[in-house]
Amino acid sequence: MNPAAELLESARQLVSKVNAKSLMVIASRGLPPEGEPRPLLVTTEETSDPSCLRLAFLPREKEKKIIHAVSCALSRGKLSEGDWVVCLVEGEGGFLDSLFLYRVRGGEPILARLETEPVLKATVDLCRELAHPGGENPIGAAFVVGEEEKVLERSRQLMLNPFEGHDINITNRHYWDLLKRYARAFDGAFVVGGNGRVLAAMRYLVVEGEVRVPQGLGTRHRAVAGITSLTGAVGVTVSGEDGMVRVFERGELVAKIHPLTGALEILRPEEVES
Repeated sequence: MNPAAELLESARQLVSKVNAKSLMVIASRGLPPEGEPRPLLVTTEETSDPSCLRLAFLPREKEKKIIHAVSCALSRGKLSEGDWVVCLVEGEGGFLDSLFLYRVRGGEPILARLETEPVLKATVDLCRELAHPGGENPIGAAFVVGEEEKVLERSRQLMLNPFEGHDINITNRHYWDLLKRYARAFDGAFVVGGNGRVLAAMRYLVVEGEVRVPQGLGTRHRAVAGITSLTGAVGVTVSGEDGMVRVFERGELVAKIHPLTGALEILRPEEVES
C-alpha cells in the first residue's frame, strides 16, 4: 500500500462529496500523481508548469502553510472568497500525510503580498542577502516600504540623503551592492516608495507612544514597528544579532523569515517570539 496515493485518492473523493472548488497539494518539491480532479500544486520548487503556484516561502506549521497558500491563490485569482478547498499537505520528510478541509474567508494574511508584489518581494530578498553576506556577520538594516509621504513626514535625515534626485529602484538587482554598502556603513532606515524607488537612506524614524515588540528586539525593530503603526507602510528588518528577517505591519511583528531556507513563520500579535 502507498499511503500518499491512498490519501490523495481520499482527497479526491472528498472534493466530490463537499463540492469543493479545488484540490490543493502543498509540497516543497515533486509533482502529485496524475488524475482527476487535477490538483493545484503549491510548491517552492522551480517549475515550468504554469498551472502550479510557486511560492518563495512556506511556513513550518501545516495550518499556516494552508493559510499562506490559500492567501496567495486568492490574490492571484485561483480561488474566491467562500470557496471550499481540500488541502493535502506534506509533513516531515517531504511525505504527503495530512488532509484538511478549508473554507476561503477572504481575510487571509497580508503576507501573500510578499509573494505577489515585486517591491515587497525584492525588499525581502535583499534583506535575506544582508542577513547572510557570504559567511560574514549579518548586516543589520531596516526598510520601510510604501506610504512614503507619511513616512518622510515622520522621519528625519541623520546625514545627507545619498539617494535624493536619483532613480534607484529596489527591484533592480543591479543596485543591490550599493544598498548593501550603505546598510553596512550607516545607521538609519531606508525609505522605499510604493513603486520601488529608494527615496532615502540613513533616516531616523520618529515614533510616538508605546510600541509592542517581542522581548529582546532592539531600537531598529521598535522604530520600524512604530512607523508602521502610524502609517500604512510595511517594515522589513534584518537583525544584526540573529540574522532573522522580520516583517512588520500596523505596529505588529507579523512574520519571521529564515534567510537561508526561506522558512516563513507567521506570527499572531498574541504570540511571543522565542
